Amino acid sequence: MNKKGMLLAFGALLVTSLLPQGGIATAAGAAPGATARAGTAMEWSVAEATAAAVTYELQGLRQPWGLTAAASGEELLVVSSGSHNIGRWNGAAGKISAAAGSGAAGYVDGEAAAAAFRTPSFAATDAKGNVYISDTDNHAIRKFAGGKLTTLAGNGEAGYMDGEQSKARFNSPTGIAVDTEGSVYVADTLNHVIRRITPEGVVSTFAGQAPSGETGDYVDGTAAQARFNEPTGLAFDEAGRLFVADSGNHVIRVIDKGEVATLAGQKTAVDPLTGYRMGGYQNGAAADARFNRPRGLAYADGVLFVADSLNHRVRAVTANGRVVTLAGNNAAGDQIGTAEQTQFNQPSGLFYRSGKLYISDPPNGNVKALAVNPAQLQPVRNAEDLLSGIDLLPAGAAVQLWLDGKQLTSGPAPYTRENKVYLPVRSVFSAWGAELNWHAASKTAKLHKGDWSLSLKPDSKGKVVITRGALYIEASHLESLTSFLAVYDTEYRAAVLDSGQ
Repeated sequence: MNKKGMLLAFGALLVTSLLPQGGIATAAGAAPGATARAGTAMEWSVAEATAAAVTYELQGLRQPWGLTAAASGEELLVVSSGSHNIGRWNGAAGKISAAAGSGAAGYVDGEAAAAAFRTPSFAATDAKGNVYISDTDNHAIRKFAGGKLTTLAGNGEAGYMDGEQSKARFNSPTGIAVDTEGSVYVADTLNHVIRRITPEGVVSTFAGQAPSGETGDYVDGTAAQARFNEPTGLAFDEAGRLFVADSGNHVIRVIDKGEVATLAGQKTAVDPLTGYRMGGYQNGAAADARFNRPRGLAYADGVLFVADSLNHRVRAVTANGRVVTLAGNNAAGDQIGTAEQTQFNQPSGLFYRSGKLYISDPPNGNVKALAVNPAQLQPVRNAEDLLSGIDLLPAGAAVQLWLDGKQLTSGPAPYTRENKVYLPVRSVFSAWGAELNWHAASKTAKLHKGDWSLSLKPDSKGKVVITRGALYIEASHLESLTSFLAVYDTEYRAAVLDSGQ
């Protein structure tokens, strides 16, 4: 949610360390504000944080969605939903060329240049270089190999039926993934199920049950018992677990050994106006996190990347069960630069390779690239991001205290004095999981958590004080000594902290 009150941020640490990883460049499509004739090469320099120039060629890229590897080399294939075709992006040359599809909406198999799609969305590549495409408005799964397009399953008619190839029916399929055995998995979005297609083309329902009506549901349990609501993105990990962006439920699900569970996000109330569960935005523990229409997924080295489309952000679910934001903010836009400066407009498709996460930005008509290291993620940390993930309570007599998305209600409250915010040391650090030992003789608090330690004692500059028998630390001083980010919202009278862990 957006806070209307005056925000006082206290100089978060680690900002400079975010910049080398967090630079965003436009990998393909039109740059913000750029104008050019079709086919004219343009070159421009992005923000200083990326220290690089991007060369690209305008080739009618419209509404890019899915991203996947080309059959060979370092090229990427871009599913251009609005152009009804597949583009081939050559990063070295900085050019996009047609790979498959005539550009006219239709349903035609055959040679790549003459073939036709109707609003394709996502794609995936198998170990042999075969490319599978969700041809969404043709309700079919297409296969691109050897310069030709064929239909793997479906026949252009919406419906729900398992069986062999042309007998099978889908309803607006989107997300797609391939396992190590060559089977193709499809988010059958408006049937609210996950389908599986064997290499021989036999379709079965892998998880979920198609509802009798149009709306989906939300049930964890066995694959046969589970319920989804407009599932979209799919991604496998190295253990064979299948992750699902359950878009209509605003959560991330995981299918493992025949069981469906919620990996991240929370079950929210149904909005009576839309009939959908209510989306939101919150980082922190996976069970407490909130998303808003997550779409594309990508997995790398223990990290699941999420295109959180209606939050206009790229998020990640870490191996230790935390949800963090890697780029973007709550305002839709088209901006590149540092991770905190970057703006997306409903990011949808993701593809990770060699330290870069490629992100399709459909309404902006481009693909952006974010440098990431899955082993050392650098989340966005600023006042806006911190407050937008918390539903603060109305202002009361005492100052509210929040840490990592949860309100701390026990112990002494924070207070303000001379435009400074003072935080109760024991309450904050105990909730964080640190142990505090008080040495009365020296009036020193010794804190430690694992290998981390800190000593605090009252000083003459008022950075650490004893008030009403409790030890307090001034918020900006807390930030200078730790990785904590502290924000004070004057309207809600709330001190909001993020530990960075």
